[in-house]
Amino acid sequence: MKIIEVTFLKSNSDTVLARADVHFEGFILKGFKVLKDNKTNKNFATPPSYRAGIYWRPLFRTDTPEDWQKISDRILEEYEKGLIKESLEETNMS
Repeated sequence: MKIIEVTFLKSNSDTVLARADVHFEGFILKGFKVLKDNKTNKNFATPPSYRAGIYWRPLFRTDTPEDWQKISDRILEEYEKGLIKESLEETNMS
């Protein structure tokens, strides 16, 4: 499963930092979320999901936990790169 690109849309939500679309070879999955864990202060990614009663259910699952970890790591890596780029651009504008 090859990831071609990850794109982001900033969120106005207090809990969701950004929404991500992951472009795989041959298809795109939209609706990943980047969130911050309030206890550890670390960011984490969640897959696209739907509400089922009081729970949220993922729209898809990977064959192995390692595959999900690769997707999650790439989303977070690209998100952090974007934050660094934005920070540098703001510094250069000052």
